[in-house]
Amino acid sequence: MTEYDPQLGSLPVQDHDHDVLLIAGSRPEVARLAPVATAFADADRIRAITVAAGPDAMAVHEAYEALGVPAEITRMPGPMLGPHPAAVGAMLMNSLDELMVDLDPSAIMVYGGGMTAAMAAQVAFWRQIPVVHLQSGTATDDLLCPFPQEANRRIIGQLASLFLVTRGTAGATVGPNAIAVGDTMAANPQAADLRIARLVRRVHAGLPRLVLVGLDRADSLGVLAGLPDLLENEPDIEVVLYGSLAAHGAAYPLLQNSRATVVRDLPLADLVRLIAASCVLVSDDQELVTDAPGLGTPAVLVDGPHVQEPGDSIRSILSPAVMTTVRQVLAATPNTITEPSDGLEAARVEQAVAWMFGLTSSPLLPAPDPAPELVAEPEPAAREENDSAPSEG
Repeated sequence: MTEYDPQLGSLPVQDHDHDVLLIAGSRPEVARLAPVATAFADADRIRAITVAAGPDAMAVHEAYEALGVPAEITRMPGPMLGPHPAAVGAMLMNSLDELMVDLDPSAIMVYGGGMTAAMAAQVAFWRQIPVVHLQSGTATDDLLCPFPQEANRRIIGQLASLFLVTRGTAGATVGPNAIAVGDTMAANPQAADLRIARLVRRVHAGLPRLVLVGLDRADSLGVLAGLPDLLENEPDIEVVLYGSLAAHGAAYPLLQNSRATVVRDLPLADLVRLIAASCVLVSDDQELVTDAPGLGTPAVLVDGPHVQEPGDSIRSILSPAVMTTVRQVLAATPNTITEPSDGLEAARVEQAVAWMFGLTSSPLLPAPDPAPELVAEPEPAAREENDSAPSEG
């Protein structure tokens, strides 16, 4: 979308002392902020307002809907002179500034280092609105990798009043108010398809490694034909194939393979979980490939027009060479075990923000009360013996 349209939705009614704008500019950002919106609603002490923004605000709006948290405000993009970060940033800065002037929120929350997050943080700083930075990724030592997200992430970190990190984020340069909350994406609903849910659990436990393949165009059939050979030569992987070509006859050999799952359509919520769990995404959908690095997954764009930037984790490959690139990514990707989720990641975010506003004395959730010890009643025979025993003295 490049033409200006009025924003969708009316301004929310103020019914709390504090309100926070949860601003997302991409589907990976929605995947982290949607559970936070639910946690704020459950606690009911701070008003969370979900905002869909970015160059493709309607895709962000739809992602909020798919994850069960409708976007309360959708900021449609204004005039944009081109795809370069400078042009995108100029458009976003003006739109987000108007939003913050209209709403005058108590704070804003952004995730990661996308262009929308960077511009929202800059505008909020200029307007003296506190910035909460939800950064669930790991920091890198290379300012250009990923580009421009790593540089944006560092800039936001300098502007943030509260920096929320995962337990495993080591070496990140953050401010004094850094609180470990975990990856809030784990608080999203489980996959609706039981096969997908079980596969994601196995991947998080350390085996197998997952290759996710989404193919819709007929000229991607060469990639589809190479998947059986990939499975044969990589015994520790499983493949999930989805998209229009999942119904093609060339997908039949995968139906006979116990390490392959073939589905025609994937709900967005399930697709997001699969991308995050995969060690590589192969797709002919450029928008999806662009989103994948934000979920921590390198991506291969089949026959795409994508022009790589320094540090870019997207690879645009001609169809015959895709499998070679996938094998290279697999060789460079170690098998890791994901830290188990306790389901409280989003609740910890809400607690930390409540602490920032002085609504609670601690930024950390209280430890659960220990289960009371059950003292077994003596057996009837033992009770009778005790009653009949002579007392001492």
